[in-house]
Amino acid sequence: MALRKKRNTGIIILLIVLLLAAGGTAFAVSLRITDITYEGNEKCDDEMLEKALFSKDIDKNPFVFLFRSKFKEHKQIPFIEKYEVKMITFTKFKVTVYEKSVIGYLKYMGECMYFDKDGIVVEVTTTELPGIAMINGIEFDHIVVNEMIPVKDKNTFDTILDITQMIDHYQIAVDNIYINKDLEITLYIGKVRIELGVDDEQLSERVNDLVSITNVLEDESGVLDMTEYSKNNKGYTFKKDSQ
Repeated sequence: MALRKKRNTGIIILLIVLLLAAGGTAFAVSLRITDITYEGNEKCDDEMLEKALFSKDIDKNPFVFLFRSKFKEHKQIPFIEKYEVKMITFTKFKVTVYEKSVIGYLKYMGECMYFDKDGIVVEVTTTELPGIAMINGIEFDHIVVNEMIPVKDKNTFDTILDITQMIDHYQIAVDNIYINKDLEITLYIGKVRIELGVDDEQLSERVNDLVSITNVLEDESGVLDMTEYSKNNKGYTFKKDSQ
């Protein structure tokens, strides 16, 4: 009789343990992340990150998300080099992203080929980022990701890097950069065309001068000739478009 009671007690304890385990499992499976904070993202907004990281409902389960972030290969997200995940609570997470450094892009077969300060193509997407200038006038017949921009000669390559690096350094909001066959540079900012001339020793000085001029040209339409500084007229020449 005593043995039977012990056996029944053991069965009851086992059932309780199984029920608690089942309840715990159900609770864990039903949990969802409801509060997530993103840090470090400038090129990729929160909505884009949200769609990339949580494409399915199960992706918002904190245990699934944490396990995949720690032990699985991270999802490929445009302009993101890598990201780190930190759990604050079961329902609250913080994602710190580290973006790829891009300073310009070329259009090829309907896609934007973004390159870094060394001229390496680091991202291919149909998204046109605001604040990143597009390069026009350069001829090429192919582009390969993680390789240098395929231009015909070193002078063209150097001109592309020089002007994009200067614009990035001075944080000038340029829409387009046009480089002709003679390697003369024209910038497009709104309705204003800025003729900078060739990539010579004074190019950096002219771009630096442009920083203080851009605000004045904000509502203008015309051509700013910065190929030569006019000492007599104390500045550069601006010609308004005819109305």
